[in-house]
Amino acid sequence: MALSRQQSTTSKPLSIKEISAQAAQFDFSPNVALQRWIRAAKMLLTEATLCEQDGNLQKAYLYLVRHGILVLERLPHHPDYRDPHFKPDLMEAQRAVQRNFHKLDDWRPGLVQQYERYESARERWEVERLRVQQERQASRQSIGTDQSRQRSAAFDDDHDACESEGRNLNTGQHSALAVDPAHPEPRRRESARQSTRETGVPPANVASWRRGTSEIENGEARHDSRRSHQRYEGDDSGVRNVGRRLRHEQTESRRALIPARQSNASHTYNYPSVPAREEAIDWRTPSLQPSTRRFNDSPPDVPAKDTYDHFTPALPPRPTGPPIPHSTTATPSPPRSHDPTSHYPTTTTESGDPLRTLLLPSTLRATFLNLAHPNTLSNLETCGILAATLQSSTLKITHLLVPAQHSTSETCDTTPAGDAALFDYCDAHSLLVCGWIHTHPSQSCFLSSRDMHTSSGYQVMMPEAIAIVCAPRHVPEFGVFRLTAPPGLQAVLGCRDEGVFHPHAEGGLYKDALRPGHVVESGGLEFEVVDLRKG
Repeated sequence: MALSRQQSTTSKPLSIKEISAQAAQFDFSPNVALQRWIRAAKMLLTEATLCEQDGNLQKAYLYLVRHGILVLERLPHHPDYRDPHFKPDLMEAQRAVQRNFHKLDDWRPGLVQQYERYESARERWEVERLRVQQERQASRQSIGTDQSRQRSAAFDDDHDACESEGRNLNTGQHSALAVDPAHPEPRRRESARQSTRETGVPPANVASWRRGTSEIENGEARHDSRRSHQRYEGDDSGVRNVGRRLRHEQTESRRALIPARQSNASHTYNYPSVPAREEAIDWRTPSLQPSTRRFNDSPPDVPAKDTYDHFTPALPPRPTGPPIPHSTTATPSPPRSHDPTSHYPTTTTESGDPLRTLLLPSTLRATFLNLAHPNTLSNLETCGILAATLQSSTLKITHLLVPAQHSTSETCDTTPAGDAALFDYCDAHSLLVCGWIHTHPSQSCFLSSRDMHTSSGYQVMMPEAIAIVCAPRHVPEFGVFRLTAPPGLQAVLGCRDEGVFHPHAEGGLYKDALRPGHVVESGGLEFEVVDLRKG
């Protein structure tokens, strides 16, 4: 697990012990330069500050505890820990830990109280759930176990549902269709329901008019269908005959509500006006403005089974037969915990750890290529740093930083002074480093062994960190990648080879990070270019 981590895909409050246990779960490798670990410690403080400003003290608490574990327990095992060059930075990190102890003490009582309230509510919910379950079980037992009567009632319910909607979707088999607001079929149905609500016409009637048939013809077809059903069932006596008789009476009562068909062909029935059919939408053409659905990490809730009950046309009551009792007590909802985050990760690493959505401005690549054009003409690589802000558990790239660097045709590295200026800028503006972008002026679009080592340094700090490769002379001309975890990140962290092109025993070390990965490239996102190079 990397240092910066969305601790859970749920908003469940954790105990102090659970928070501390999660804070200790991160990968530490002595092969990563000590300077990178010191910067990672600073970035944890930035994440904690952003979470505190967002009102998420539980996550802020986790980051501060992780910062203390990194500085006091893990860094002393690094081979460069005794190097005098790093002494000032290490002393500052230790002072930050001491300052954070007071903040943790201030937050702890509130987190304990929040956890206890949640546990108390959860216990009450569990008791209520069991009570409702027992009531429903008793109600089902009170109506007997007559399977024939249940089949008769189920047959009528199925027919009524088919009348109101035409057909029902199996949400288990069509879950994507059921929850996807951009799909044309749910949109068409919602538009139809809106139209019928405005005109006051039952949806079943409108559906029959659009199909070019009348309600009388549908009634006759249903009657014929039920006669066939009777022939199929045979001449059984008892409850099954009662069920057939009830269905026949119900059909006749429905017919009584509809005017008889006139023999005069010149007579026309004045149907209520139905709104014109919506203009067809070409769903294959992508919009310039991306769909909001791409940015929502949690899909909309699937409607409950009784969503369409209030659209069903009114029918006369059944003349006989006891109704199946339904419990008037609704199943209690589980307790909701307070968490200001509104978006939750839907993408995970190969080990199942959640990845926050990373929003990438679609114009950033072109801007960077224009900036790197002089170096590209000279067959020199150019690199930039991607910096983001955190908004409701979503990372949004807001800055493209170009530090001082030295380049060759196959490599690009920031200078020590460029590194210092880069992270000073990020600290001053509360920015999170979430990866890098660089050109391949002559090579194709891929991550070299050296590139993967560079990416591992960013990804160990933040698992959502990416590497963008721009190869303007090749197809594809760009790629957005992340190291797999596992095996990629762990394999690269354990590799001591520093060559530009060197083999790794493992395969599948990196992969595309664009959707369906965690990166969403979007138009309309603004970002700032900061060129930190001298001259």
